[in-house]
Amino acid sequence: MFVVYCPTCDRRTLLGVDEVDWVHNLAPGMISVTGACPHGHTVVVLTGDAFTPRPDPRIPPHVPSLWVRAYRHPRRLISRLLAWVIRMYEVQRDLHTAFYRF
Repeated sequence: MFVVYCPTCDRRTLLGVDEVDWVHNLAPGMISVTGACPHGHTVVVLTGDAFTPRPDPRIPPHVPSLWVRAYRHPRRLISRLLAWVIRMYEVQRDLHTAFYRF
């Protein structure tokens, strides 16, 4: 199975064995597979050892990790930090007298 991009449909689909029409050896190590997308449009896949794929122009060169938080405005970050400090102060201020040393 191959993942192919159909420019007519503007989407990627899976090209199974039954959708393959032609397999051509273009050069040593480079193979061209011609088939049809589910809507019947012709798609071509280049594969093989000598083929180096080009990067997809729709995907940015640097994709951030899923764990990276989105950028927030610095004032919002400072206000959140200040609110956290105030909450911590309120929690510490309300401790029982047995926990104080003096």
